[in-house]
Amino acid sequence: MKKQIGILLAAILILLLGWNLLSAPAVRETDPPEENITGGDWRTWGIIDDQGTLVRGGETIDFCACVHTGDTALYYDTEDQVLLAELVYPAPVENAEERYLGMEITDRNGDGSSDILLRFSQGKGTLELLFCWDPETENFLSVPS
Repeated sequence: MKKQIGILLAAILILLLGWNLLSAPAVRETDPPEENITGGDWRTWGIIDDQGTLVRGGETIDFCACVHTGDTALYYDTEDQVLLAELVYPAPVENAEERYLGMEITDRNGDGSSDILLRFSQGKGTLELLFCWDPETENFLSVPS
């Protein structure tokens, strides 16, 4: 009998504790800190496929590249997402994001500004798209590689 009473009291105690835990107010998470967190901008949550440094008109510019089906968008490598240039493909590159292999940044034509060669996988080979800086239009133009 004493054993049954002990079990009954233990069960009641467990039920009371469980009830108190269920009815307790939920703990609120604190707000994130107001100070800037390194990397807490578009470069962290955005989709960046590549990064690099180019020279344009004697100025060195760090950039981030976002590859798409119809173009590759270059953005200044800054906290704010500011468009630097668009490399518009002569024809769409289906699944460009998955097929992207990388880029080469050099001054191929000797004008003092960087040219950009994009590489994509294509069957058993590689598709290469070359873009040269045109100071008159202030755009990168697609040229035969």
